[in-house]
Formats: sequence, C-alpha cells, structure tokens
Amino acid sequence: MKELFMLIKRLDFKGLFFSKTDNAFIQFFRYCFVGGIATLVEGGALWIIQHFIFKEADGFYVYIAQGIAFVLGLITNFILSKLFVFQEKSEKTNAAGEFIAYAVIGVVGLGIKELLLWLFNVQIGWHYMIVWVISTILVLVWNYAARRILLYRKKK
Repeated sequence: MKELFMLIKRLDFKGLFFSKTDNAFIQFFRYCFVGGIATLVEGGALWIIQHFIFKEADGFYVYIAQGIAFVLGLITNFILSKLFVFQEKSEKTNAAGEFIAYAVIGVVGLGIKELLLWLFNVQIGWHYMIVWVISTILVLVWNYAARRILLYRKKK
C-alpha cells in the first residue's frame, strides 16, 4: 500500500496506470478505474435497452437487458484489464481459455447481480438502477479477487 500512496503523492500517472506491476494495491486501484469504465458501459447499455428498446417493461425484460449489458461490460472490462491491470499472461491457460475463465468469473458476478435484482426489484420493489448500483459494488470486489487469485496469481 505504501507504493500506491507514494505514486499518488508524486502524481506518477505512468506508475499508477501504465507500468507493469504485481502489487495488489496498485492493481486494485487500476481495476477500480477499469471497472468504472466497464460499469459506465454496462449501466449505460442497461438504461438504453430498458428505456428505448423495452420501454420500461418490468419483469422478465429487465433480466434480458441486464444480460446484454453484462456482455458489453464484460468485453470492455477484459480488454481494459489486459491493458492496464493484469498485464501478464495467465499462467494457467492460453488467450481463449483466459477469456473463458474471465467470463465464467464474470457470469458468477452476473448471477449475484441477477439474484439481487430479483430480490430487491421484483420482490421488494426497489428501482432497478438502485439495485444495480449496490450489486455492482459487491460484484466489483468479487470479480477482482477471483480473477487475481484464480487467473493471475504468481507461482511461488
């Protein structure tokens, strides 16, 4: 964490965002930015699909909208994570296998989001965007931890 604070204090943007690192704190810092961009893609897609394609329809349509938005966010997250966060190649698989494993972890996150959407939007009546924001924060932590541990952990 000391290295991260030092980079922030010096305003070393190259070190914060571009230099290769295996420092977990710097990677999580980057992942939050990457996740933020992917979240904007996903949230924007969800809102556009729900408001302009499904015309605010409730029930089943919100699940479809979330699924489509998830795929767009996942692709954005994978590409940006490979560029800025997990710059090393996964030691466990080739590029296609890496994306599949990355996607499986993301699908678990989607399952968490869908469960929370069903519980809080469909069952309790909270607005779907409020549920989406809360679930996105929870899934951010799940996705980073699972990907770092399962895909990009260094061999000792």
